Amino acid sequence: MAAYGAAISLKNTIQRILQSSRISLVSPSPQISYSSYSDVFDNSYFKAMMAAYGKAKSLKNKIRHRRPSPHLLQQAYDAMCRLQKVLLKLEETSCSKIRTKVNALDERIKEVVWEFEDLLESLLADQLLAQLESSQRGEGDQLSFSVDLLNLQRCVDYLLERVRAMEAEYDIELANMPEEEGEPVSSRIDFGGISTEMVGLSDEFERVRDYLLAEEDEWRWVAVINWMFVIGMAGAGKTTLAKKVFDDPSIQRHFELRAWVRVGRKCESNETLRCILAQVDPSTRDQMLTHGEDGDDDFEKLVGILEERLKDKKCLIVMDDVWEWDRRLMDRFPKENVRILLTSRLRFNEEPPSFIRENNSILLRSLLGDKGSPFQVVRLLSDEESKKLLGEKVFGGEGFPPHLEKLGEKIAKKCEGLPLMIVKVSELLSEEDKTPEFWTEVAEKQHNFVFDDAYEQISEVLFPSYDYLPQYLKMLFLYLGAFPPYSDIEIQKIFNLMSAEGFFEPIGEKNLENFIKECLEKLAIRYHLILFEASLGSLLSKSAFRAHSCWQYLCRKEASKIKFLHVLQSCDDVMKDQRRLGAHYNTLFAFKQVSDSIKSDCASTIRSLLCLGPYHQYPVSIHAMDYKLLWVLDALRVRFYHVPLEILKLVSLKYLSLTCNNEIPESISNLFQLETLNVGQHMNIKKRGGQSYVPVEIWNMQELQHIEILGRDLPTPNFDSTLDKLTGLRGVSPKSCTREVLQRIPNLKEMIICMELKPYDNDDWFNALNGLGYISEELQNLVRLSYIVRNPEIKYEFMVPLRMFPSSLTYLQLSGLGCPWEYMNDIGSLLPNLTDLMIEEYAFRGPEWDIKSECFLKLETLVIEDTDLERWRAQHGSLPKLEMLSIRHCYKFKQLDWTRDPSTDTTPTIELLNCSLGVIPSAMLLHHDGFKVDLGTSYL
Repeated sequence: MAAYGAAISLKNTIQRILQSSRISLVSPSPQISYSSYSDVFDNSYFKAMMAAYGKAKSLKNKIRHRRPSPHLLQQAYDAMCRLQKVLLKLEETSCSKIRTKVNALDERIKEVVWEFEDLLESLLADQLLAQLESSQRGEGDQLSFSVDLLNLQRCVDYLLERVRAMEAEYDIELANMPEEEGEPVSSRIDFGGISTEMVGLSDEFERVRDYLLAEEDEWRWVAVINWMFVIGMAGAGKTTLAKKVFDDPSIQRHFELRAWVRVGRKCESNETLRCILAQVDPSTRDQMLTHGEDGDDDFEKLVGILEERLKDKKCLIVMDDVWEWDRRLMDRFPKENVRILLTSRLRFNEEPPSFIRENNSILLRSLLGDKGSPFQVVRLLSDEESKKLLGEKVFGGEGFPPHLEKLGEKIAKKCEGLPLMIVKVSELLSEEDKTPEFWTEVAEKQHNFVFDDAYEQISEVLFPSYDYLPQYLKMLFLYLGAFPPYSDIEIQKIFNLMSAEGFFEPIGEKNLENFIKECLEKLAIRYHLILFEASLGSLLSKSAFRAHSCWQYLCRKEASKIKFLHVLQSCDDVMKDQRRLGAHYNTLFAFKQVSDSIKSDCASTIRSLLCLGPYHQYPVSIHAMDYKLLWVLDALRVRFYHVPLEILKLVSLKYLSLTCNNEIPESISNLFQLETLNVGQHMNIKKRGGQSYVPVEIWNMQELQHIEILGRDLPTPNFDSTLDKLTGLRGVSPKSCTREVLQRIPNLKEMIICMELKPYDNDDWFNALNGLGYISEELQNLVRLSYIVRNPEIKYEFMVPLRMFPSSLTYLQLSGLGCPWEYMNDIGSLLPNLTDLMIEEYAFRGPEWDIKSECFLKLETLVIEDTDLERWRAQHGSLPKLEMLSIRHCYKFKQLDWTRDPSTDTTPTIELLNCSLGVIPSAMLLHHDGFKVDLGTSYL
């Protein structure tokens, strides 16, 4: 819900003010001009508050003589904490409750909180900018700001009063939430209209069927778990798969009795029992269809009838579209002869109590691995399967005619493997002319009525998955609508944005980065709303994810409705009071019509400007960005000749990302609240004898957490200042690795060093390598290190000092060094905590890498890409934890030799992409020894 995110945002804003080392809250002073923020008094929200108290005029007259409460902002902060607790009560309600009125009240609460936050930040920004413009600073000076917030006393009082009243109203609404109307038993057991036609998913079908048919003497775990979940994204075909299993002849022969129940969000235990009895006991069918009364006595009576009917008979029960785990019911089904197949768009957190009670989880894992898991995820269709399904739906069994086949393939690919989406698109295509011209428009245009109508039609099916998400996940999920469809989203980028956006906070003692990763995993694994397997070219990548375009459509629609985020589609879009604006066509921001609309409709509320469309080779002239409350400006895909001066006046800015080849001005330090600074290069042009540094004033920007400055370096500070909050530094060269620099960034966790050879290079670069040894001495918290030599040459061998690798590293990427493979063993011996190792572009050279025993004891992922390696050998006792070995584009590679300790509890996957065909025999030998081997498509 938006109110929950609004409360967090206001809390973070208050915390940022109170904890800032640069801001002092003071009483009124003659030196502070009130005219700079007199427009605060003309704010409609302020007027409403003053009218409510009947004292607006007297407050203006008396304001200079009142002293602020020392706990003014703390009161508002505490109120938001209490509000969060009230809002979280919604999580305790059932999925069967209708949330319409609660959602409407949530919207009103959000508006009250947002308006107060706007008032607070407007007052702050006006005073900060006024003092910045009047200041005269010398090099190394840090300007301290005096801020008077006395004017907010009555505003805070009004906020507290309104929030308290709305909290009471919220409790009343929660207590009186209406129940969703249930379905009659007759419709819940009517499965005649469910199709069993299925394209692909044959492996999934066979696994589910075999699991249900297994006898206890074959698979011992069926005495422990007599159920199986078919889970996956809404519209993925879970019901179709379950129906195909239900109707399979071998299932019908094996189970004397079968029952199908559509559960949905509202289905009581008694009702489920009546649905089952109506199908397995003909003598009670009429009674079950027409009669039912609630209560424990009735439940026990129904259980008794069912137990008697199922005695000595094998029965299959399918429970379709399950939203909540019915512990009371599931524990009462006999394990010996009953199998239960459930479908759900959720993966439930808890196992059945009987499973926990008998403590057989270890037995299950040790016996079965993936084969015996009681969960079967229904994957999305492949491009080929999608094409087949679309062709059959539009043209029948013959598929596409030749003149539409390529276009049909493109349209099917845009459906991203979701069967429900493919079916809807096929229905709409069937209603239109089947001409190449029309199909070309559908295939090529990002926005066309066929896909927009399909998205809209399936939104009704998808919406409950969003509506019943936990509150702490909702705003994060809606934010994904800002990103262009069919594109990968970097987790690091999401982390930096969430830190700046302010509406997201960790729960408990977790830090923000780990909590965001945990939330993304929940969205993927528990709720099936995002996908980690995107177009990343490998089985191993978890650094990025993707949201299906149908979900992004829903996110954009809902986010715009609540004024949280609007993605511009045209110059005529209505953007009144929107808090964030995005664009998938960055040129939209260059239109004066759009700029004027922003200024008139949302300049006083806008917090983020997200230019996430394709990169333009030529500069895009974005009109004046004088939005004083802006927190986030993501314009990395917009090229600037110079850093615009108006950006350097955005004193509220916390995230700045843009592309500019010219120097960064000294006045960048005006942005003293900045947390992320990312300055990209349009072209990498180097001047002989010259080196590009960011201004020394960057050391005054104490809030910086992440810096990415490709082609630039950090200067040596000439005054006493450190960036204690900096955890990420990317794109610098070895010249940023001096002791003087590293000592000033002691809490760095990630570092990417890029070294580029130039035709006129001399010994200067090799001298810079000597400074790398300071890394292990000064950066004790470093966990991720990348060292990349761009444009490497065979004649160079960069023997980086072993002292540069701190033992704290868990991730290491090396590229272009040209060292012998034995040196990698030396490096590895220094890294006892290493879990991920990426070796790329001739980082090491030579035909053979022999990994010695007791090496890389915690390594889980090893990638070797683009090297001249021919033989890879892992001795007994090495790599005991390795889960993934990926060897890619090593065209000479022909032999794998891996001696595994049989006592190790992992089954590694070996991925071979574009290697020599000679490697296949040794790979197959490892496959026979129990390794998982993926040869990719290059060998087919």
